[in-house]
Amino acid sequence: MRDYILALTSDKIIEGFDIKPEDKIKVPTNFKEFVENQIPKWVDSAITAFYYQENIHYVAHAGVIKPVDYSSTGIVQNSTNWSNGLHQFLQIKHLLKMTSETFTTNFLSNMGYFKRYSNNLFGLTGTLGSKKAQDVLSNVYNVDLVNIPNLRQKQYLELPSIVAINELKWLEEICNRSIIESQKDRGTLIICETIAHAKIISEKLQDKYRKGAVKLYDMNNMNQEKDIEKISKGEIIVATNLAGRGTDIKTDEIEENGGMHVIVTFMPSNQRVEEQAFGRTARQGKRGTGQMILNALNLIGLGLIPLN
Repeated sequence: MRDYILALTSDKIIEGFDIKPEDKIKVPTNFKEFVENQIPKWVDSAITAFYYQENIHYVAHAGVIKPVDYSSTGIVQNSTNWSNGLHQFLQIKHLLKMTSETFTTNFLSNMGYFKRYSNNLFGLTGTLGSKKAQDVLSNVYNVDLVNIPNLRQKQYLELPSIVAINELKWLEEICNRSIIESQKDRGTLIICETIAHAKIISEKLQDKYRKGAVKLYDMNNMNQEKDIEKISKGEIIVATNLAGRGTDIKTDEIEENGGMHVIVTFMPSNQRVEEQAFGRTARQGKRGTGQMILNALNLIGLGLIPLN
């Protein structure tokens, strides 16, 4: 990666390095101003690409780099390319064919788009989020918020959260708790923050639990949705936030045994994401339970637990 940064600097010198003549790139005069403006961005992108992790920030599938919205929706963004050379540096990182850099010529923000509709803007959601988030929506978009009562009373029980002292204990708790609940002829949905975590947990459960009872849902472009349309007795679904929003998993077969148990394995970035995750169970008046199982080391990194 350092060699590419050196090449991008053209006739400039990075302290501590001498640039060889063969490392220099001849830039046409009409592109000189553009290249000089882009060089700082390209260097930033090269460093970012070095630290970006596969199956967390992006996936490399079938020779293509695809960004992942892991912190919110879990969606693999099939039609999105990073700008300022980041996409190209990730291609270099994985020794893939490099595509041309993309540029944004026209842009309209979500706020600007919605404000064009003035008083004709309406929206529906099952998770308005915290009071602070609701105030932001009301102030920014100048809309009123109305809570519509549920048609049926929710039969949901949230179990006490578990904080494991390290990653090994965290994985053990997730596996043990999901197996205990599933052995009651219930079903368990485990929601992970990243594709990498989902794969690790899925592999461990494949070793510890009965064969064929563990399903993985981590990619929205691999036709995995059909595998989680319903959950049967004793089944465990391991997923990213893909299953934490807009997914209606049929639980009819396990309703008499307590419905589906949801385990959230990370601290969600906001209340809305948390509500969406636990909202996968106890839908339409059915039964269900939920529980957070967290890694203390991650909470320390987020500043939620003091080091001492």
